[in-house]
Amino acid sequence: MTVRVVAPASTANLGPGFDTAAAALELWNEVTVEEGTGVEIAGEGADELPRDHSHLTLRAFALFAPAEGFRFTFVNRVPLERGLGSSAAAIAMGLVAGAAVSGRSAQPGDLLAAGVPIEGHADNLAAALYGGVCFAMKRNGTIHAARIAADMPVAAIIAMPSTRTHTGTSRSTLPATVTHADAAHNAASAALLGAAIAGGDATLLRDAFDDRLHEQYRAADAPLLQTLRKEAPAGTVGVTLSGSGPSVVVWAEPQRADEVARELEAMLPDDTSVLALRIAGQGAHTA
Repeated sequence: MTVRVVAPASTANLGPGFDTAAAALELWNEVTVEEGTGVEIAGEGADELPRDHSHLTLRAFALFAPAEGFRFTFVNRVPLERGLGSSAAAIAMGLVAGAAVSGRSAQPGDLLAAGVPIEGHADNLAAALYGGVCFAMKRNGTIHAARIAADMPVAAIIAMPSTRTHTGTSRSTLPATVTHADAAHNAASAALLGAAIAGGDATLLRDAFDDRLHEQYRAADAPLLQTLRKEAPAGTVGVTLSGSGPSVVVWAEPQRADEVARELEAMLPDDTSVLALRIAGQGAHTA
């Protein structure tokens, strides 16, 4: 039996949707599972990812089927620790592959609930499983998630530096409490964010990208955030930190996206990659 699964990258938070909102991106990791033994990895992380059962994909796979007796061959395109959901993609691949091998017909919501204990947060994993733009939260021990749109009314252009950010380290910079004013501001911004995305309203989205919960505290480890907000190319609708960073998403008017990408390439250092990525309308799936 041979199963090939692909899973997309993702960008989480989308500004004020801290630990809640994420969008899947057209940058795909893949794994082929077949009878045999061993783990082979090509591409991103090939020299550092584990080749045993501690690998996130194998851990997720084992939730549905024993990993023993199978060979896992990876082709990774999502960079590690750049805020593009590489861990969520790995877990999503394992969940889908494990369900396929076991013969279970699991829906994305079932896979999400199974995978969150490994991932820790539902936002990136929801996007990786559902595709499109998702909102997710955990309440009373239950994961609630919804795909609110297949696409964004703006184009995503990723500015990705060569440096890395570890999620745990980044989260340690966040304060334990925030002011009532900042909390209220973010509640309003997040509500506008969901309404703008669901309604396809780029004008409303421009005002919704304003965060006060996490971006200001992570800015020191993501210098591109302030740089691009001060010097955003014409045609930019908003600039958000991608997950924990250090990558930044420049959200552009669709008709000017190519122009914005070219300007970013011209202005940013040579060690910063510029990736124009469409929203992935499909989440992890067998291919």
